[in-house]
Formats: sequence, C-alpha cells, structure tokens
Amino acid sequence: MTTAPLAPAPPVRRSWSGWRTLLVVVGGVFATVSVILFAIGGVGLWAQHQRDSNGYFTAGPEHLTTTSYALSAPSLDIGGAGPDALYTDDFLGDIRIDFESKTPGTAVFVGIGPAADVAAYLNGVGHDEAADFEVDPFKLSTTSRAGDEPSAAPATQSFWVASATGTGPSTLTWNTSGGDWSVVIMNADGSRNVAVDLSVGGTLPAVEGITVGALVGAVVLLIIGTAVIVAAVATRRDALGQQARVT
Repeated sequence: MTTAPLAPAPPVRRSWSGWRTLLVVVGGVFATVSVILFAIGGVGLWAQHQRDSNGYFTAGPEHLTTTSYALSAPSLDIGGAGPDALYTDDFLGDIRIDFESKTPGTAVFVGIGPAADVAAYLNGVGHDEAADFEVDPFKLSTTSRAGDEPSAAPATQSFWVASATGTGPSTLTWNTSGGDWSVVIMNADGSRNVAVDLSVGGTLPAVEGITVGALVGAVVLLIIGTAVIVAAVATRRDALGQQARVT
C-alpha cells in the first residue's frame, strides 16, 4: 500500500502593510528634521564663540566716505510687522557702533533718532542714504539727495536717543527699543566730506535661545523618529513570528 507524499507546507507570507510603511516614512522625516536642527544648533554654538570679550557680534571696521554733508540709514524698523518683526529689541539686544574720524582734526558725530525727526532735520540737506548693504564682503549702495548744508550742527538736536562725537576711536551704545529709527553719520560741525572707519556690533541675545531650542528639538525629534521606525520593524517581526508558529 502506497501512501501519498505529504504536501509541502505553504510558504510564510512576509507582507509589509501600508501603515508600517507610513510609520517608517514618518520616522524618517522626524530624523531628517532632527539633522537639520542639529546643523542649526551647531552653527549657533560656533556663533557663540565669535562674540568679543564684551559679548558683541561685530562686523567691520569698514571705511565709509561721502562728499555730501551726511550719510544716513533712513529706516531701521524695529518691532514692525512681517519679516521686520524679527528685529525686535529682544533679538538685537544692545547695539554698539565703534567709529573713528579719518579727516585729521575733524570730529565725527554718530546719532540714532526717530526716523521722522531725522528726515525733518535732513530735509533740504545734501546727504547720501544707504539703500542696501552686504556684510561679507562689505558693499554699501547709496542714493544721493541733493541739498545745502544743515541749518544747525547735529549735536544741537534734541531728538537723538543715542549719540556720540569724537575724533579718535569712539563708541556709541544703545539698548534697542521698538520703533522706526534712523542712523546718521556727520561731521560734528556739519561740514561736507565725511570720512570714517566704522564697525557695528550687537549682543543678539536670541542666538543663544535659538541654539538651545534647536539642539533640544533635534534630540527630541531624533528619539521620536527612531522610536517610530523601531516600532514599525518590531511589529512586523512579531507578526512574522506569530504567522510562522501558526503554520
């Protein structure tokens, strides 16, 4: 009597469900974002070491000249709407302007004041307005405004919120506050042909907060992403193990 050969056991199906694929994709996205945040945090840590001994990030010095009576940055909108809202007093912190007159025997005046008051003071005065600038390499584009000499020396005006005058190395410091401000550089006597070496710095307290937040977020997202991927793979292994035992 012959016996029929035993039928081979059916192969174990190793399926990968759609939701497990979704979990792996989501975990990968979390991991990718964490890498980006790690990069941002790394840049922030590097930036922390670029502060000077007084805690300022500084650009310059740069040599600025104009054959007119003044050089101005006509509108520094601090705390405005839209992208300018990034430049709040909490972001900028303290501002420091270091300058030195390059015209022998002529003192230079640097002042920060409300944009409307500065515009009224420079109305009808020949001056150059900063239209655009780049930091590295330094490049300043200006627009010339025709006019005559100022009716009074800049230091006699009462609207400045911060100002400094000097022939040698001098410094202006200002704790920023919300508003629309202008920066003006002139010869102290109001004469034409301004020449100055200038550097600008800020404490930028938000840099530290951004750095810490980026690093913490990177760690959290990396943990979440890894956990999601591991959960998807482990669930699949459990399913395969149970299927093999049943077979």
